[in-house]
Amino acid sequence: MDIRVHLFSILQDCLPPGSKRGQATVTLPEGATVGDLMVHLGIDVYLGYSPQAVIEEAGWQVSVSGRFGATSDKVLQDGDTVLIMPHASGGQ
Repeated sequence: MDIRVHLFSILQDCLPPGSKRGQATVTLPEGATVGDLMVHLGIDVYLGYSPQAVIEEAGWQVSVSGRFGATSDKVLQDGDTVLIMPHASGGQ
């Protein structure tokens, strides 16, 4: 199945060669999860966290087809768009 991926900040380094503007389409087997996508792209190794810890401990935000709050065990569907971005901070 084909998954459209948008990575932000330092994670753009994890995209396949030739990717443009932080975006790529990757092919994963049916039943793949957000965690499987992270492993496929090497995000777990790059950040030094398991896919679950990338979200729960490091605070990276994941959106699947416009819905934020996805966990590493969220099963993806063909044609999904996944955004992975750092948590927002600021204010006083």
